[in-house]
Amino acid sequence: MDHVGMSKIFLNEIHAVHGSVSVIYKDFDTGSIPFQFAPDSVVPSGNMAKIAILLAALCRIYDGEMTPEKCVIVPNLWINYDSVAFERGQMSYSIDELLSWMIVANEDTAANVLIEIMGLDYINRCCQRFGLVNTRVECRLGATKVQDNIRLNVTSAQDILTFFEGIYQNTLLPRPLCEYAGRMFLRHRNNDGFTRYICDDIYTGRFVGDTDLVSHEAGIFYLPYVDYFFAIFNSDPDGTPETRLASQRMRARLSNMLYNYYLEREDAIRSLPYNPNAPYGENRY
Repeated sequence: MDHVGMSKIFLNEIHAVHGSVSVIYKDFDTGSIPFQFAPDSVVPSGNMAKIAILLAALCRIYDGEMTPEKCVIVPNLWINYDSVAFERGQMSYSIDELLSWMIVANEDTAANVLIEIMGLDYINRCCQRFGLVNTRVECRLGATKVQDNIRLNVTSAQDILTFFEGIYQNTLLPRPLCEYAGRMFLRHRNNDGFTRYICDDIYTGRFVGDTDLVSHEAGIFYLPYVDYFFAIFNSDPDGTPETRLASQRMRARLSNMLYNYYLEREDAIRSLPYNPNAPYGENRY
C-alpha cells in the first residue's frame, strides 16, 4: 500500500468516528508530512495538558529556578480521590517523581501539584515561548469538572508535533533536558490505542490523553531504521464509553496500518548502521 491508498483509508475512518478528528503523521527521516487532517484545530486537550505542564517544568529547570531533586510535600487536600500513585496519603515527592508519575502513569494529582508550584500563567507563557500557539492550561485536571461549552484547557495536534519534534531533534531545550523528557514517554503505560494491535517488541515514545469527552494519542515510533510521529485527536462532546472504545480501536487500526507500511518499505531502510546505544533521537534507542 502507498500513501495515496492509506490517505483514503484515513479519511474513511475519520468520517466514520463520532465527534471531530485531527490527524497528523510526519516522517522524521524525510521531514515530509504524508498525511494531515485539521492539524491546527483547537480542541479540548484532556490529559494532553500534561505535555504543557512538562514543558513548563523543563523551562523552569533550564532557567535554574527548579531542580529535579527538589522535594515538595503533597498534602491530602491535593490528592485526587481516584489517584493510585498518591493513595498512600501525604508524603514528600521530588520534582522528578512528580513528572514521572504525571507522564508515565498519567497521574492527575502530580499534574495538579506541578500547576500549584509553577502557576497557570507561567505554564502558558512557556507554551507561547516555544511555539505551542494553540495550547493553554486554565484549570486543574481530573476531579475538576468543566462545563461542556467551556473549553478551558486546549491544544492542537500541530502543537503536540512541535513539542515531540523539538525533544526528538534536541532543539526545544538543551539536549540533556530533551533526552530526559523523551525517556519519560518511552515509559508511558498505555496500550489502548496505537499499540493495541501490534504484538512486536517496539519502542514508542507516546502519550495518551483519554478523558470523558476526548480520546487523544500522540507520539514517536522508533523502528529499526526509521522514526515517525503520529497523532490522532478525537473530541466528542457527547462521548460515551462505547464511542471512546470505538475511537481507541480506530487509532489502533490506523497505527497498525502505518506500522506495517514501514515494515514493507525497502526504501525506508536508512544506510546508517543500527546503533542501539545511540542517544535519544539519534538513529535509534
